[in-house]
Amino acid sequence: MSRPLTESSVAEEIRMRLRELADELIPGADGMPSASEVGVAERQLDRVLAARPDLAAPLRDALTRPASAPATEWLSRLAADDPAAHDAFLLVVVGGYYIDPEVRRRLGYRGQEPLLVQPELIPNYVDEGLLDTVLERGAVYREVPDE
Repeated sequence: MSRPLTESSVAEEIRMRLRELADELIPGADGMPSASEVGVAERQLDRVLAARPDLAAPLRDALTRPASAPATEWLSRLAADDPAAHDAFLLVVVGGYYIDPEVRRRLGYRGQEPLLVQPELIPNYVDEGLLDTVLERGAVYREVPDE
C-alpha cells in the first residue's frame, strides 16, 4: 500500500511516473542533464513542495491520470481536462529543474545579484527627453470602480 501524495511524502509510484514524464519534457542534450539526472522526482520535488505545498494535490491528480504515449499527447489532454493539474505538473518539473545548482552553473546563472545604484548619474532616457511629454502632461488618475 502506497502513501498518499502530501507535502512531505510522495509515493514511489508517483515519483517514478514523474521521472519518466519529466525526462520526455526535459531530456539530456547539449551538455545539459535530463530532468531525472538532477532529481526532479526526488530531492528537487521535495524542495518544490516544501516551497509550494499547494501543488501537491494537483500534481497527484496529474500523475494518477491514465498514461498515453507520447507524453506530449498526455500533456495536451491534461491541459484540456484539468488546467490546474497541468500547471502544477509543469511548475514542478521546470521549477525543480532550474533550481538545481548544477543546472544553474551550466547555464551561467549565478542568481539574483544586487545592483549598485548611483543616483548622481542621470539615465539616458532622461537626457534624451523621453519623459518630457509625461512630465508636461502631469498626473493622470483613473477612478477605480467599486467592487
